[in-house]
Order: sequence, then C-alpha cells, then structure tokens
Amino acid sequence: MKLENQQENTPQAAELLIRAKEASIADLSGNVDFLEKRNADLQARYTALFKLNQLSQECNDLESFYPQVHTTIASLMTAKNFFIVLYDQTFETLEFVYYLDEKDEKPAGIIDYQDYDGSFTNLVIESKQPLLLTPELEKQLFDNYKIKQFGVRGTDWLGVPLLQNGLVIGTITIQSYDEKVRYNESDLNLLTFAAQHIVGAMVRLQDQQRLKNAVNARTKELMAQIREREKSELLQESLYRISELTTDIDLDIDTFYSKVHNIIGQLINAKNFFIAKYEKDSDTLSFSYYVDEKTSNLAKDFKPRKLSNQYSELVLRRRETVLLTYQEMMSLHLEGETKKPQDDIHSWLGVPLIYSGHLLGVMVLQSYYYKTTYNQQDAELLNFVSNHVSAAIKRRELADFERRSHELLEQQVKLRTLALEDEITHRKQAEKLLKHTAAHDSLTGLPNRAVFLDLLNHAIACAKRKDDFSFAVLFLDLDRFKVVNDSLGHHAGDVLLKIIARELLAIVRKVDTVARLGGDEFVILIEDLKTDNEAFEVAQRITAFLQQPFTIDNQLVYTGTSIGISFSNKRYDDADTMLRDADTAMYHAKDNGRGRYEVFDDSMHQKVQNALSLEADIREAIAWHEFIPYFQPIIKLDNQKLKGFEALARWQSTKRGFVYPNDFIPLAEETDLIKEIDIQIIEKSCQQLKRWHDELGCDDLYVSCNLFSKQFFSTSLPQDIEKVLKRTGLAPHHLRVELTERALLENAEIVLTNMQALKNMGVKILLDDFGTGYSSLGYLHRFPIDVLKIDRSFISNVDEHNNNRAIIRTIVDLANNLQMSTVGEGIESLADAELLQQMDCVYGQGYYFAKPMSSQDTTDYIIQKLYYSTNV
Repeated sequence: MKLENQQENTPQAAELLIRAKEASIADLSGNVDFLEKRNADLQARYTALFKLNQLSQECNDLESFYPQVHTTIASLMTAKNFFIVLYDQTFETLEFVYYLDEKDEKPAGIIDYQDYDGSFTNLVIESKQPLLLTPELEKQLFDNYKIKQFGVRGTDWLGVPLLQNGLVIGTITIQSYDEKVRYNESDLNLLTFAAQHIVGAMVRLQDQQRLKNAVNARTKELMAQIREREKSELLQESLYRISELTTDIDLDIDTFYSKVHNIIGQLINAKNFFIAKYEKDSDTLSFSYYVDEKTSNLAKDFKPRKLSNQYSELVLRRRETVLLTYQEMMSLHLEGETKKPQDDIHSWLGVPLIYSGHLLGVMVLQSYYYKTTYNQQDAELLNFVSNHVSAAIKRRELADFERRSHELLEQQVKLRTLALEDEITHRKQAEKLLKHTAAHDSLTGLPNRAVFLDLLNHAIACAKRKDDFSFAVLFLDLDRFKVVNDSLGHHAGDVLLKIIARELLAIVRKVDTVARLGGDEFVILIEDLKTDNEAFEVAQRITAFLQQPFTIDNQLVYTGTSIGISFSNKRYDDADTMLRDADTAMYHAKDNGRGRYEVFDDSMHQKVQNALSLEADIREAIAWHEFIPYFQPIIKLDNQKLKGFEALARWQSTKRGFVYPNDFIPLAEETDLIKEIDIQIIEKSCQQLKRWHDELGCDDLYVSCNLFSKQFFSTSLPQDIEKVLKRTGLAPHHLRVELTERALLENAEIVLTNMQALKNMGVKILLDDFGTGYSSLGYLHRFPIDVLKIDRSFISNVDEHNNNRAIIRTIVDLANNLQMSTVGEGIESLADAELLQQMDCVYGQGYYFAKPMSSQDTTDYIIQKLYYSTNV
C-alpha cells in the first residue's frame, strides 16, 4: 500500500517541483528587469553628470552654458519647455536668463520678486524644495489660494531650486502642455540631481563673468583715459603750432589761415570751414578764408556783405558759441531771427573770435552729411581753440601790419631820404622827451620815484663794494601844504611846489639828486659824503629857506618842512628799505615840532614796530569789545546839580593791562580804527545810562560821547546812531555827541546833512575844544550846534590870566547870543568854578567835581549825589 501511494504521488510532486522552478525563474526574470532599469537610471545619471562636469570645464561663458545644460537635461527626459531663473535675495529680483517655451513669451529684464508672488517659481524658492506639480495638485493649491495663475496653463510642471550654501540662487523648470508627456518622481529626482551639479559650474562661470566685466570696464576706462590724454596732447600740440605760426613773419596771411584750418581739422571734422572778419566801421563781414565742398563759386558766395540775418551774424550778435541742427535752424527762421537755411545743411557750429573784449569776427564749421554731426564737446573744443586763434590772428595781423609798415617805410626812405631823416630827428626828440617824461615829474621836472630808487639802489651797491663810499637820503615833507591848497587853491599849491623844486636844486650840489615822490614829498640823494655834517648842513639850509614866506598871487604864503635823514649802512640791501627809514625819521621830526630834521636810528624802527604791534592789539581789542567808557560828571554851576556825563574811552587790555588814552587814541585816529571804538563806547554808554534810569530813577541824566571828525563824513552815521538807540532802548534826547571844529572844515555838505539828521532824531550836538582850532562865526551860524565846550587851556588857572578870562567871556556871550549853552572843561579848583559861574557859563566838568570813573564808581557817585540832594 505504501509503495502504491508513493507511485501515485510521484507525478504530482514532479509537477509541483516544475511549477516552483518556473515561479523561481519568473522572480529571477523580474529582478533582472528591475536591475536593468536601475542600471539604466544610474547610467543616465552618470552620463548626465559626466556631460555637466564636461560643460563646466569647456564652457567659458554663461550664454553658451545655459543652452548646453538644456540639451543635457533634454537627453534624460522630455524638456521641450525649459527655463532657468536667477534669484537675487539682496535686491529681491528675478531674471529669466534662459527661456524656451512653446506657449509663453520670455519675461524681459530684471523683475521684482514681489510681482511673482504666488507663482510656481515662488513656491520652489520659498520652500527650497523640488516641486512636481500635476493638474490635481495645481487645482488643490489654487483652490486653497496658495498659488495664482501665471501664463498658459500646462499639464505637468517640474521645478527644482538651485542651492548654494543653503541659499536659493535660482530655479530650473521643465513643463509640459501635452497629456502624453507626463513627469514622475524619477524625473523630479533626476532633475534635482542634475541641479546640484549645475550650481557649481554656474557659480564659477558667474564669477568669471563678473571678473571679465570688471576687467573690461577697467580696460575701457584706461582706454578712455589714454584717448583723453592723447586728445589733450594733440590739443596742446595744436595750440603750440598755432602760436608758432604767428611768429613766422615770412608766412603770408592766406597761408597762415590755411595752416590754422589744417590744425583745426586734426581736432574736428573741418571739411567745410571759414573765417570771417567783422569790420565795425563799415558794419560788414569779410571772409578772410573759406573752404566749402558744396559751393561752385567760392568768390561769389563768400564775398563781403553787410550784416544781415544770417547765422554768422547770429554768433556776432550773441557773442557766444552757436551749435545748431537743421531743425533748430528752421526754428530760428520761423521765429524771424534768421533767414531760411540751405536744404542740404545738416549741422552748423560757429564761435566768435574775441580778443581783449573786442569782437574780431567769427569761425564756422558746417556739415552736409548726417554722419558728421557736431556736438557740445566739439563746440567747447572749438571755443577753446578760438581763444588762441583770436590771439594768434590779432598778433599775426599786428605783425603783418608792422611788416607792411616797415616795407612801406623802407620804400619811403628810398624815395624821400631827406624828409625821413628830418622825421627821424623829430622822432628821436620825441622819444627823448617821452623818456624824460617817463623818468621825471611832470609838474616840477624833477626825477620821479622810479628814477630815484634806481639811483639809490646803485648807490647802495657802490657802498657795498667801496668801504670809503658814503651817502645820505633826505626825505622832505612840506608843513601846512594842505592849508595852502585848501585856502588858495591847487594852482597856488602847484606854483609853490615849482618854486621849492627850483630852490632845492640850487641848494644841493650838481652831483646830488633831487626828486619828487608825489604830493608835497621830496627826496634828496647826497653822494660822496666826507662827513655826516655835510648832510646836516644841506638839511639846515633847506629848513632855513622854507621858513621864509613865499609870495604867490600877491599873497604871502608860509610853509615849512620836516626832514628825515638816513645814512648809508651795510645793512641796507635795497632802496625801498632805506627810503622807508628816512620817511620814518621825517615823521619823528614832525612829531617833535616840525621845521627840523631827524636822523634815523634803530629806536625809530622799534617805534614803528611798536606802532604796528599796538595797531594789531587795537584791532583785537575792537573784536573782543575791550574798550569801555569812563564817565566824568557834568555839573550845573549855579546849584551844583548833576546833569549828565561825558563818556571817555578807556582800554582794559587782556595783553597790555590798562592802557591810557594818550597811548592808543592818536594811533587809532591815524588808522581810522577810532570809528569802531567810538561806536562801541556810544553803545556801552547808552546801555549803562539806560540801566541807571531804570534802576536809580534818575531819568533826567544824559550822556555825551565824542565822535572822531571822520565819523561825520560817513553818510551812514545817523543810521548807525539810530540802531544803537534802538538796541539799548535809550531815548534820543538823553544822548549828546561831541565833535571838534576840524570836522566842520571838510566835506561840509555831508557833515551838515548828518548833523541835521541827528537833530531831527532828538540828539543834541556839542562843539568840543572851542577856541583852539579854526574858530569861525560862519560855521556857528551854519551848523546846528547846541552847546559850546570851552577848552581846558583857557580855564586852567583862569583867575591868574586876564587874557583867558576875556576869551571865556567872549565865548559865553557869543553862545548866549546864538542861544547855545556852554560847558567849561578842565575845572580843577573852586576859584575856576566860581569865576566861570560869574561869567554866566552854565555847566562845568573837571577834576574839581570828579575825575573820569568806571561804571561801578559812577553808580556810587550818582547814589551819593541823589542821597545828598534829598537830604539837603
């Protein structure tokens, strides 16, 4: 039984075994297919990687790289619609650097990233992940408002990011519009794989491109610099050649113009060129040189013409460069400014030829071809060249004129020798006269400053070579010469100068030199001195001579002289220095009483240096407001009541300490710095008086301030005073201004106008130091003066001098008759005060009452006076 069962089971087992083997074979076959497909995928990836690596080595620019990437991708999958987008995260922009699509146009240029918000590309960039977008997924995202529709709707869309160091720098996209062409995850992986290898090559090529662009830009810049330098060198060479032409006197004028044209043609297209000269007397335009390719009859077209409304005349009228196109020329014609242009004209450029402000003519370039259009750079260049051409033409014309004049002169010499010899004689005499005129003073005939300095420099040089050679310079200035001019007129002054010049020549030796520097200043050079006494004797004779009166126009005229002497010394290297020292010595002679001479020494030079230093310190003090007012009370003599103050300038210097007025006022007046000091003192005085009014209740007090005479020569004086009053808040009737008689003698009309303006404002005017100057009843009537101040020189010890008492009484009576008040200055004793009161002098000031005081001391003084008055 067992054997039978085994026999029956044997066929069944065999069949099962066969089936199992067949199944095993089928499984093995499936595995083989899978492995073959897997191998094919790997092979494709390897091939793609190989091609991409090869591209990265072979491609030299991005323009050829992108199409070959497309070709490589297309060899792996269907990629009919393919594009590469670059993303700039810094500027948030997109750029489609490669684009091939059968439906949509390539987006142009740089695109704002925000404009693609909601696009498929936006999803890939934001997620940094590959995206396979099927119609189903697209609908789902669209319904959930995750995306927007951009361009034509397709079937499948495949996009992967281009990543560099974790940052998205762009995307690669493939899309299909055909239902038969679909993409799957394998395509997505393959494209992702390819993108990883594309990035490195693309970044390398981008860096190469940037480097190449930088090199090209730098090369372009260097080439531009080289061209500009070559152009500049050519321009310099051209200008030099134009200048050279003017010196070639053998070159005729037509050849000169032709060569100028040739030089300009090397700088600008000058195929059609002309130079026209403007004849002002005849109001015509003459064409000196012309070249024109369109003109068949040059002589006819460029013949001289009266000025009209053509374009050359437009340049002359405007006196500036004119650059025109045909359209602009037509516009000018339609506006009626010019005639109608030629139909074949294309571009027109004209510049005026101007030399030393004189219009010489015009230089013009014109073009008939569209390829030659003049621009602003050409205009600037031609204008620049025209300046040199103008100068060259003028010099050339002058040289040509001179040459022709010489030729004519030579011809006349041959024909009229005797006549020309006579003319030459007259010319030499004229030249001699001209030389004499150039070297001598026209009024006195004496040598002038230039000749004297030349002779003095020669004497200095001789003294350096010869130890025994000695000389001296005398510097003379006439005293009171201005009085002669002002009183008798300039004619009398000129006569006096001639007489003095003649007598000075008679006093000195023939070998000595007398010169007039100008005005009333004379200098004398005495050479070959044996002793210094020789120079002193000359100075004494001149001083004695000028002390005598002169008779001019039947009137005696008195003058005098102050003389400064400087002797030769090894330290002198030039005439100016020695003359300066003699001038310094002359001023010392004036300061020491006039009518005398002084010899320069080092102490004088130091005094000059000290004056310069003091002037600098005064200027600083003005800037730093160091000048302050000191106040001297003005008392009513009959009741001893305080009426006001005179403000006197004092200087509390940060450098010099307290400086007394006599130490700075003279120099301040000499340099006119006193004007600024006066204004500062007035403003500070008004401020202080207003403070006393407000704080002490003494609103009946006034302040009187001194003004330098030249202040009244300024037309702005009333406005300056008015501004001070407005700034300080002081009423005008509390301010007095004092001036001296000297101010009334010059610029009388301006002074009178200023005084009337101040009076109208409410400011009273005091005449200071009356009786010491040029006292005249005439100006007391003419000028609006309120108060006469009697000078201290009459009041000092008045009880002992009968003459002074008579003068004071006369001044007081005069003031009373003219309805003026009087103030006596310099009262130093009770006797002085009582005597002035007896003579009806109303007010007084001086050390007897109080000396000038600071603001604080004056405040205490006012309080004491008020307290005393109250208790009395």
